Amino acid sequence: MLDLRFTSAELRFATTTLAIIAALAPAVYFLLPAKKQDATEHVKTFKKLIKAYSTLRPEALVSTASRDFTHTVLPASLNLPSRPLNAFKGHAGMIFSLFESFEMAPQPNGNGDAVHYSKETNTVTAHCRMGGKVTAESSMGQKLIASGLTEWWTECVIFVQTSPDGKRIIEVREFVHSAKAEELQERLSGVLRD
Repeated sequence: MLDLRFTSAELRFATTTLAIIAALAPAVYFLLPAKKQDATEHVKTFKKLIKAYSTLRPEALVSTASRDFTHTVLPASLNLPSRPLNAFKGHAGMIFSLFESFEMAPQPNGNGDAVHYSKETNTVTAHCRMGGKVTAESSMGQKLIASGLTEWWTECVIFVQTSPDGKRIIEVREFVHSAKAEELQERLSGVLRD
């Protein structure tokens, strides 16, 4: 039979050791570096979307979209419809056909952070500068250039909601600069009428 008798010195040592471990465990947790938000799948998927704008390929832009994807441009006063996946892909193709180069670039705030991730809502948010050089390769681009628009730049705040695992985009909401959006809308209306 096994004898499990401990001396009082052994009990004090074991108790002290457990107390030290119990005290240090939370300290170690708080002292270890937190997982950087850039390492999350959500932010990686967001960055893939942002990079896809410069490809001028709608297929690249929707490569991480979920089947129930929607794209909405705000403010609502612009009266632009929310678009499901296929309608957004078509709209992106029309917009991309106007440009020879285009970019969507997150702008850093005072702390240097350009992208913000909320794990509670699976949403990545960024203030972005977007736009590019109008192309002379398309007839609509030529008409925009003839009207004096050779480049178009604006800014937006983009909200990208992802699936819980961060690998698929469920919704994109762009809160755009109203006056610049209306300017492009008016110029495009003129081009499409002609």
